[in-house]
Amino acid sequence: MTQHNASLDIDFPPCPAVLISIQQEMNQSHPSIRKIADFIVCDVVLAAEVLKTVNSPFYGLRHKVSSVSDAIKLIGFTRTLQLVAAASVRQSSPFVDGLTFFWNDSQAVAIIACSIAKYLKMDGDLAYLMGLFHNCAVPLLVQRFPHYFFDLRVHHPDTLDITIAEDAIFNVNHALLGSLFARSWYLPDSIIQAIRFHHTAELFSQGLDSDTLNLVTVNLLAINIHDAICGRRYACFSQLEKQIRDYLLLSDDVEYQSLIDRAMEAIGQ
Repeated sequence: MTQHNASLDIDFPPCPAVLISIQQEMNQSHPSIRKIADFIVCDVVLAAEVLKTVNSPFYGLRHKVSSVSDAIKLIGFTRTLQLVAAASVRQSSPFVDGLTFFWNDSQAVAIIACSIAKYLKMDGDLAYLMGLFHNCAVPLLVQRFPHYFFDLRVHHPDTLDITIAEDAIFNVNHALLGSLFARSWYLPDSIIQAIRFHHTAELFSQGLDSDTLNLVTVNLLAINIHDAICGRRYACFSQLEKQIRDYLLLSDDVEYQSLIDRAMEAIGQ
């Protein structure tokens, strides 16, 4: 069922039935690979997206898989669910011309975040999902405000947090809207909270639990690395960099650079 934000006239895409079905099956004491595969293959586009992703260089498989069942056996239930969620958010988002760069950026940030999380012995799958979903509300804002990107370029100086600019221009920001979107899709609470606070300058004074802080800090570091590759500057990260490095135990410059190098290798840079 589509959820509606009456104050902004914005509809959240409904949580796909396939995602709900997979979540329900995973809650069983003995989840069935066959049932989950059947849920996915009923959507040809979704099945193709899952196979394309699993066979991509990111997973580094020696032999390509040709069936969804084989893909599930290789990557497991949790990562399958996250792949379906990631593919579904792109399919379910409103079609808006010119957003190819947005989805490419989200994919790159997700890969970098996963690489960082694994380096730090954290949950790479959740970090990947956070990377894909952290800006999930942007297409909704672009649909509601067709001049969204133009207005931000005009009214958003590099030194100002983007969510502050969004609140001033549109009376809502993508972090808050994205957390509501994630909640409507029954994503993990740590993801919901991480999306909500991923642009908060006072991040470390919000009383967030360690799972959420792990996701936010890794995601911010991933965004910063990606923006540096693209020749952009991420103002929010520069304000928090020391605190983030201290939190992630990356105060040593050599280790910090090693992590950055590994993350860049993950996306072929």
